[in-house]
Parts: sequence; C-alpha cells; structure tokens
Amino acid sequence: MRIREFAILCVVALFVSGLVSPVAAESGDKQLRFGLLYSSPTDELTSGAATTELDSTLGFMVGFEYHFTDMIGVEPTLSRTSFDLIDRQSGFPDENGDTDLLALVVNVNFHFEQDSGLDLYAGPTVGYAFWGDINLDDFQDASPTDDEFMFGLNGGLDYPLGESDWSFHAGLSYLFVDVKDQDNPEAIGVNPLQLMVGFTYNF
Repeated sequence: MRIREFAILCVVALFVSGLVSPVAAESGDKQLRFGLLYSSPTDELTSGAATTELDSTLGFMVGFEYHFTDMIGVEPTLSRTSFDLIDRQSGFPDENGDTDLLALVVNVNFHFEQDSGLDLYAGPTVGYAFWGDINLDDFQDASPTDDEFMFGLNGGLDYPLGESDWSFHAGLSYLFVDVKDQDNPEAIGVNPLQLMVGFTYNF
C-alpha cells in the first residue's frame, strides 16, 4: 500500500469535507447513479519477451452526488470489476488468471445543464484501488497485491425520462492506476477507459 499517497488522499478528502460542509447544511440537489460498467485496460507490463495484461470486463457502479452549488457537485462512487489476466511469453503456453478491483473514488463534477433538461458534466477523479489477489490457473497459491492510489478524469450525461425523477445516465472515465504483485518489483499497467450506462434518481 502506498502510505504517502493514501495520506495525501485523506488530507484532500478532509479539505473537501471542510469546504463543502457549511454549504451542504443548506438544501441542495442530490442524485443517485447506478448501472453497468465496461472497463477496458489500455496498458500492460512488457518485460523482455513476456507481456502481462488484463482483459476488458463488465462490472457495476453506484454513486451519490451532492450539489453544493448549481454548477458543482461532489460524487463518491463505488465500483467492482473482475479482470481476466493473461501472461504471454514467447515459446511458452499462455498463463491465465484473474484479479478483482474494488474502486472507491470521489468525482468533482462541473455541470452544464441544457434547456432540454439534458445535464452534461465533467471533472477530475481521485480515489483508491483495492486489488484482490492474483490467481493463476497453473499455480495453487495466490499472489497478494498492493492497493493503489489512482486519479483521472470523468464525464457524463443525464437525460430526463419524461416528468419523472428518473434520468438515463451514460458516463465515460479514464483512470491512471496499476496493479502490483507484492513479489514482483514491476507493476502491471492498467489505466482503464471506462464506459458507464445506467439510471439516475434525482431527489
């Protein structure tokens, strides 16, 4: 675990909480988002003739946003995905395995609402990646991993469904994060491009 980066994240979270709390005591819009998540890694680990990478996968996400102004909202989000892992080495059969990712992030969303009711937003993301052990099919023992600090960018839209409190939601994000086997000094690059599709409840 990267203690220094985790400490920085805690300081940032405390700063944001201190900034938001006086305003959040007043009335503000709230949104609950949930849906499917498609995560497609864009990086890998290449070491000599060996390449290790994670495959694209489906998962799910849920987030809660509080608008402390008409334009700015803070959204803690939780997502879970399970990745297949492939280790290719020239002249040898592929080694297959898997690992899980539980990601807790905080998005700061800047909103640009349209006359049609369409709500467009974009902003930065910071959070923490809780990686599960790496399990390889040909090895009995799992390899423990380090949890990782991550950051990135996100954006999305909410389109109202008639006069109800529900909206269709679609989002796109790019995260900078690796997964590191504790027994291996080199990290496997992940840096996923993620597409979210689901619904938003406004209250």
